[in-house]
Amino acid sequence: MKKIKFLLAAVAMMAVTGLSAQTVNDVNTRYNEAAALIQAKDFPAAIAALNETVEMGLNAGADASATVQAAQKLLPTCYFQYGLDLCREQKFEEALVELDSALQYAQLFQDVKVLGNSRKLMSQIYTHLGGDAFNAKQWDKAIEIFSKGYEANPTDTTLALYLAESYAASGDYDNGMKIYHDVVALEQRHSRYQEPAAAAREKIIYYETIRAISAAEAGNADEVYACADDILSVDPVNANAYLLKIQAATNSQNWQNVIEWGETAAEMQTNDVEKSNIYYMLGAAYQNTENKDAAIANYNKVVAGPNVANAKAQIDILNKPAA
Repeated sequence: MKKIKFLLAAVAMMAVTGLSAQTVNDVNTRYNEAAALIQAKDFPAAIAALNETVEMGLNAGADASATVQAAQKLLPTCYFQYGLDLCREQKFEEALVELDSALQYAQLFQDVKVLGNSRKLMSQIYTHLGGDAFNAKQWDKAIEIFSKGYEANPTDTTLALYLAESYAASGDYDNGMKIYHDVVALEQRHSRYQEPAAAAREKIIYYETIRAISAAEAGNADEVYACADDILSVDPVNANAYLLKIQAATNSQNWQNVIEWGETAAEMQTNDVEKSNIYYMLGAAYQNTENKDAAIANYNKVVAGPNVANAKAQIDILNKPAA
């Protein structure tokens, strides 16, 4: 990317290092030439003329400061317009160089409009450039390209969702979930982010469920809990997330976790079979912690599904008089 030349007042000292003296009239003449080039939409030539105006003005001294400032304020727009022209010609890599300059000059001279437009156009270009890699499932390449656009414009939710999907599909769930959550957070800023935030929530639920199932198969209860909690952070009433936690806690015999989460998990279920399954696991947790009354109470709530007969059998065992 092109580097910004920070033209400080000290540059005026160039006059004593061999540069020819410049008059205010020379500076104004060059500025007017730059203005004419802008009017003619010859932005590359205008940029060169504006930069020369600035250097000449610094050489001329304080009397040219107003012209120098006027020239500097025009630079962000000229770089942006040149980048836009290159983009229309589909010279995207060249366009990005000029847009990066537009962005940096806009930051330097506090041109909010050009700053926003530059960020937006840069992220759109990177979205376009990364499309082929994304469609070909070349995730590393897609991530490399989309990341540059995301850095330029993290509020471009179209690009952000592509980047997050590329990370998640590559197996890098941590980075994928981080970006999905960033998209969800944008909803708090403006209602226009509602739709992409909803899409990001669905992806978080989808990928964290896959991740949790894999962790459960590996016997990693803590990872299941983390995945389920991430789902609940964007969908607090997600029945499946609660079920995943209870199943993992039961499988690892973390009875206190089953007891702590069980009642809420059961309440969140939307059908009697899943409610009964959780009450059966909750009954087992109480039974294994020697709380007979609570175990029986929960086994009695098992009214549907495959555990009805087992629950009744455990009640009979618990009610059997001690020998």
